[in-house]
Amino acid sequence: MNIYEILNMPLRDVVPLGITIVFSFIFGSCLGSFLNVCIWRIPLGESVVVVPSHCPKCNHKIRWFDNVPVIGYLALGGKCRDCKAPISPRYIIMEVLVGVLFTVQVVNIWYNKAEVYWLIAVIIMLSVAVPCAFIDIEHRKLPDKLTYFGMIAGVLFCWIFPGYPESRPDYLLWSLTGLASGIIGVGVFAWLTGKCLKKRALGGGDVKYAGFLGALYGLPGLLVSLCLASILAVLIYLLFRKKYFKDGTVPFGPFLGIAVYLYTLAGLVRIG
Repeated sequence: MNIYEILNMPLRDVVPLGITIVFSFIFGSCLGSFLNVCIWRIPLGESVVVVPSHCPKCNHKIRWFDNVPVIGYLALGGKCRDCKAPISPRYIIMEVLVGVLFTVQVVNIWYNKAEVYWLIAVIIMLSVAVPCAFIDIEHRKLPDKLTYFGMIAGVLFCWIFPGYPESRPDYLLWSLTGLASGIIGVGVFAWLTGKCLKKRALGGGDVKYAGFLGALYGLPGLLVSLCLASILAVLIYLLFRKKYFKDGTVPFGPFLGIAVYLYTLAGLVRIG
């Protein structure tokens, strides 16, 4: 049995549930640790790969054993080993959060007898949705590095993994159609609403995010996620506009992230 055949097997036929839960949280917390780096460095234009982890206060390189997700933070008592400066609780919160988010998705895959390769789709989804949500809240932008990664990874995923080799061209076309629909459709909508309202309703980052949704989940995932995100954004705006949205604008990234996460969880990503 080769790797491709294993990836196309139901997850529950490969790994027991108990082991699935434990390793899912461990991997998810590690992913959360890396996404923390992305959230901090990408808006600053810093590399997330070349530059090693370091304390933002004293610039000392963080030792590998202090970098262990969750455990490292607790062992240090939330302080830098060298300068004793407090470490933001955001780090451990993000590690636990992504660990839980990933575990929930993996358990859903296991119970629904979905194939192993859907783990890769979940990783791609979280790798874009989580950092985009937090960066958009803080900086009000959706970085090109993340949305471009999502588009490329989405197309490659649909081309390489689902189905059997002879069906790859169909899945590739399915993904490219979704990508084009997201970029062109949402791009035209953003332009028209900007002309009609005399102000920008959607930014270029939102358009590229739509391309990512279409590339990974096709036209159905694009439409469902956009509709759900729009409904959530309008509801939150109406409820909290006087307290949090006095300027009349709402960061769309968090709602897109919630929507694509729920879409994935609902199992609507199953194609064919």
